[in-house]
This record gives sequence, structure tokens and C-alpha cells, in this order.
Amino acid sequence: MNYLQQTPPEGYYQLPPPGYYNPPPQEEKEVHLRDYWKVIWKRRWTVIALFLIVLITTAVATFTMKPIYRGTISVQINKENPQIMDFKEMFSVNMWDLDYYQTQYKILESRTLAKRVIQTLKLSEHPEFQPKPLTPFQQWKSNILKPMTGLFTSSKKNAPSEKEISENKKDTALIDQFLSKLKVEPIRNSRLVKVHFDSNYPELSAKVPNTLAVTYIQQSVESRFIATEQVKEWLTKQLEDLKAKVERADEALQAFGSKHDIISLEEKENVTMQRLTELNEVLTKAESERMAKEALYRQTKDKHFDALPSILENKLVMDLKQAYIQLEAQYMKLSETFKPEYPEMVRLKNQMQSIQRRMDVETNKIIAGIKNDYESNLRRESLIRQAFEQQKAKVMEMKEQGIQYNILKREADTNKELYKGLLQRMKEAGVSAGLTVSNIQVVDQAEIPTGSYKPNKKLNLLLAAVVGLFLGIGLAFFFEYLDNTVKSPEDVEQLIRLPSFGMVPEISYERKKRLAKASYPVELVTHGHPKSILSEAYRNIRTSILLSFSEKPPKKIVITSPNPSEGKTTTVINTAIALSQTGAQVLIIDGDMRHPRIHKIFNEENGAGLSNFLSGNSPLDSIIKKTEVPNLYYIPSGPIPPNPSELIGSKLFKVMMDSLGKKFDHIVLDSPPALGFADSVILSTTVDGVILVVLGGKTPRETLQRAKEVLHQVNAKILGVVINRVDIHRSGYGYYYYRYHYYYGKDGKKKELPYSSEGDSVST
Repeated sequence: MNYLQQTPPEGYYQLPPPGYYNPPPQEEKEVHLRDYWKVIWKRRWTVIALFLIVLITTAVATFTMKPIYRGTISVQINKENPQIMDFKEMFSVNMWDLDYYQTQYKILESRTLAKRVIQTLKLSEHPEFQPKPLTPFQQWKSNILKPMTGLFTSSKKNAPSEKEISENKKDTALIDQFLSKLKVEPIRNSRLVKVHFDSNYPELSAKVPNTLAVTYIQQSVESRFIATEQVKEWLTKQLEDLKAKVERADEALQAFGSKHDIISLEEKENVTMQRLTELNEVLTKAESERMAKEALYRQTKDKHFDALPSILENKLVMDLKQAYIQLEAQYMKLSETFKPEYPEMVRLKNQMQSIQRRMDVETNKIIAGIKNDYESNLRRESLIRQAFEQQKAKVMEMKEQGIQYNILKREADTNKELYKGLLQRMKEAGVSAGLTVSNIQVVDQAEIPTGSYKPNKKLNLLLAAVVGLFLGIGLAFFFEYLDNTVKSPEDVEQLIRLPSFGMVPEISYERKKRLAKASYPVELVTHGHPKSILSEAYRNIRTSILLSFSEKPPKKIVITSPNPSEGKTTTVINTAIALSQTGAQVLIIDGDMRHPRIHKIFNEENGAGLSNFLSGNSPLDSIIKKTEVPNLYYIPSGPIPPNPSELIGSKLFKVMMDSLGKKFDHIVLDSPPALGFADSVILSTTVDGVILVVLGGKTPRETLQRAKEVLHQVNAKILGVVINRVDIHRSGYGYYYYRYHYYYGKDGKKKELPYSSEGDSVST
């Protein structure tokens, strides 16, 4: 028989397949401040506890702390212009300023300066710096390490003695302690720096900064004097070496000049260069004259002597030419009258020829003179050019020798300049050594403080309160983030996507003990205390059950839970009582034949019951028992069988449920947990619906989701989820429960809230 595919009885409303509760997807919920407030209020004790721990711890530490006083001195550090070395030629001013001030701040915190102050004030004898007694652990550690240290140091030669090691350690510890109390605070965008010193003694806190400033100024002056003396000593040695180099360079320059007849390479003092210049000028002039003579000489080659300037400028030639012209004119005149043989004509002709011969002689003389001038100028130019080339060769030779001469001269000049510069620095060093003015000044002396610097009680307590509050809130939200349990109906509906049938509040342990002594157990609270909060919670569950179907309420219901001890039995009985209070006939069946409890609640023995009937040993009417609650009946589980799931899955069980359905208006079955046992799964296929009970703040969401999936695999109809044992103080619903409690309370006074289940309880 495949009982997993059973169909519900006819006449009942057919529920949809798994996932029938499928509300529409909700938009992402917007987070409001009240949501954060709910988390804080829910975990308020965590916030308060951590807040008090931090506040009390800080308060105890603050009020037990020994007061610390702070003395402060203001010091002005001006830029120190370097006088020994010309740094402006090497570094920029900005870089020097940055390095300078950073160096001064470190000098103020240096161990050397601290040691001088300690020795000046004899701080090793002051109570502030007295060594504290060793703790037992430190003494034990010292006793163990002391022999081991001796093994490593005794074999070394010239090793320091144990006394020297102890003194060195003591001095080192004293300086470390001193520096831990010292603080240097530069003032931004200024040349001022504040030096603080913290101490348990007001007078000491003022005395140390003042002494430190004086010692710092003295050390600055001393270091400058020592540096100047060292530079002066170095300059003296360098001057001696450089003086010898200058002398050797001058001697080498003079010897080279004498050897090569070099007096000077300057143009004004150099005879060779002057001679070359003069020859160059004479050669240029000779070339010009020769060119003029050559042009005149070339003109004579053309036979046009009449155009020669020398002939035109010769008076004799011009006179002869004039006489010739006159005779020629007479001859031409007579030729008109006489014949050439005429004596006068012959005489004139002879005179003209005589004058012509003289003119030719004179012209030839002039032409010969022009030729002689040209040849003379040509020879003169050649001689001058030869002399110029010889002088030019001498100049080139002198230039080659001048290179070495210039090298020697530059070396000599350089050595002279270095010697001159070092001599100037030597004089400046001598002047600097005599200066005692410091570039460091005290602006404000440290005064004895009138109040303690630490602890600042108000500030410490305020910070402790703020930090404690934030840590508490942060821890609360961290716990909330780690909490993955089902705590509210919203978790069930939004995360698990199942309907919520309500919440059952929790009671305190003391009230649970008082209820155990009462006439009614917790499981019967709806009957014994009908006006309690628990009773109202179960009546809300009853209402949800009656309204879960649209046509008529479900008749057969299984109440189970994902895990054991989550209050399903208590929920079964109180829900059944709430249903019976409507006048309906209600039957409770203890289907948990593995761990039955219903008979104990009604103070009965677990005699004949469900297991007896299903095994065929008892009739059905004999196992139905009447309770003291009106309209309420129950069937105990009977003896625990070896095969509970087989009995529940039998055909006889289905027949029994059909028969009982005709006699009773509602049948509520208690079953084992849904996870780990098949009983609840089998029972869910024979009823109209299933109600899951979870433990508020205990049942993980994954467990509830797994139980839902197990039941949906067999088409079980999950009506809803009941959240049991909800701490209403930590939930967001506590206000409403208080309102209800006062509304039903007498004369405005609280009533005790009874309730619990298998380990369940409620408190208000």
C-alpha cells in the first residue's frame, strides 16, 4: 500500500500542491531607524553590559592612576646661515631649511642631550626615576638568564665586568625612561617648537624642559665651535699643501715660457703676433700697388700710348705734341699753295719728323719706366709674402706651444684662486670661532603646572561612555548578524515563505517553578488560566486554524516540529482546548509512539492506546478517554511498539481516522519531529493540514526550511507555523503583550503569566 499517495476524504477542501502559500514577491524592504532600534532594544542587555564594563574599567583605571603633570617650554629656532662653507653654490635654500629643522627636532630628542640633562639635574637620584622592584617572574627570569650570560661573556678577552654591564643597562634604562616622558611638538608654519615633559612631580615637570633648553643652546654653541675649529685645522693643512702647488705651477710656467721664448700669449704683449700683423698689412699694401702697376703695364701692351696717364701727365711730351700740332697745321696750310718739294714745306716736314722722334723716345722712356715699376713691385711683393709666410709659420709654432703654456697657466691661476678662497675661509673661520651668539632663543619658560595633565577624568569618562556605547551597539548588531534562527512572524513569512499562526511567549524560570506547584500544569494553561497571555496566544492559533480554509475549517490536523523539545505537545493540547472552548468535540491523538507524553499530562497511565488498536488488540471505543476539560477527548499512544511508522502507515489507521472524523469536529494529532522520523511525514498524508512548531530564537531557519521541503515532497499541506517560547522582552512585540496584560489585569496590576512546554516557558 502506497500511503504516500493518499487523497483527502471527500467533502474536504482540496488544497493546492506544495508551495500553495506563495505570496507575491515583495520588494526589498527599506531599512528604517526603527529597525535598528528594534535590534538595539532586543539586545539591550548586551549593549548595557559592555557599556558598563568599559565605563567602570575606565573609571577605575582613571581614579586609581597617579596624576601626571606636564611642563612646557617654547623655543624659537632661527635659521643658521652657514659661514664656513658656501652652501648657496651647492644646495637650494628650501632643502637646507627642511633638513635643518628636522635635524634640530631630532637633536632635542637625542640620547646625548638627554644624558647631559640627567647628569645636570642628577635625575638618577630623583624618586621619579628610581627603579621599580622586580616582580617574582622577572626575578626568576633574571636568575635563569644570569648564569647563561656568564657562559658567553667569561671566555671573551677584555670583556666588560658585570658591574660595568649593570651600570650601562641602568644608564640605558634611565635615558629610555627620560625620553619616554619627553615630547617635541613643532608649531606649524612657524619657527617655534614646544618641548613637553611629563612627570608625577610638578616641580620636576617644569625644571626638566628649562634645563633641556639651556643645555640644547649650550650644545649648539659648542658643536658650532668644535666644527669651526675642525674646519680651521683642516683649512690650515690645505693652505700649506695648496701654497706648495701654487709655487710649483708658477715655476713650471716660467720655465716653459723661457724655453720657448714665450713672454705672453696676449696679443698686445706678443711680438711675434705683432710682427705677423705688420707683415700682413705691408703685404696687403704691396699687393695693391703691384696690382695697380700691373694694370698700367698691361695697358702698354695694347699700343694705345696716348691714353696712358703717365704720357698724358708728362709736360715734355705734351709740349712736343703741341709743337707738332702747330707745325702740322702750318704744313697743311702751305700744302694748299705749295708742293711738298717746296723748301719751306720740306723744312716743316723735317721739323715734324724730328719732333715725332723725340715724342717716340720720350714715350718709350715712360713705357720702360712703367715696366720697371711693375717688375720692382712684383719682386717686392714676393719678398714681403715670403717674409709673411715665415712669420706665419712662427706664429703657428707658437700656437702649438701656447696650448701647453695655457694649461700650465690655467693650473697656476686655479691654484692661486683656490689658495685665495681658502685663505678667505680661514679668516672667516677665525671670526666664527670667536662668536658666541646662538640662533636658538627661549620664548616662554616652563612654569610649574597647577593641575594635572593626565588623567583627564571628564574626558576619559566621556570617551569611555562613547566607546562603550558604540562597542555595545556594534556587538549587538554582530550577534544579530550571526543569529540565523527564527524569531518573528516576519522571518517565517519573508524568509521561509510560510504563513505564521502566531507566537507563544516565554515565562521565567521562577514562574515556571510556581506553575509546577499549581493545580494545572503548563500544558493545560488555556483551561486553567483562560485570561493569561498564553491562553490568548493559543486562541489566536485557534482562529488562524479555523480561517485557514476558505469553505470550512480543517478537521484533522497534525502538529509537529523540526526538532525535539520545541513545544509541539504543549501546542497540541492547548490548541485542542482552545478548539473545544468553541463547543466543538475535539479529540487528541498521541501519535508520538516513540516518546509519548499526553497521558502524563492528564495524570493517566499509558495503558491501552493507539498501538493496541492498530495491532488489533483493542477496540477503538475502548482507547478513547474523556478529560476533565469539557468537549475534549484523547487517545494515548499505548505501549511503545517496535515499528511505529508501519502501524501509522497501515490501512487500519486510515479507517480509524475516517471513523473518528464522523464522531469529532476536530482531531489534533501529536507526532514525532519531522526531521529524522518518517512518522510525521506519513501522518501528514492522512490529515487536512500540518502545523509546524519552532522554538523562537533557537530553531535555525535552515532547519525549518528543510522540514518544509520534507513535508512538501509528499504533498503535505502546511497550514502555518507557530513560534514557541518567544522572549517578548527582546522581541518587537513586547509592548503589545504588556498592553494586553494590563488590559486584562485587575486594578491595573500585573497577573502572572503561566506557560511552558517541554522545557518551554514565558515571561512578561
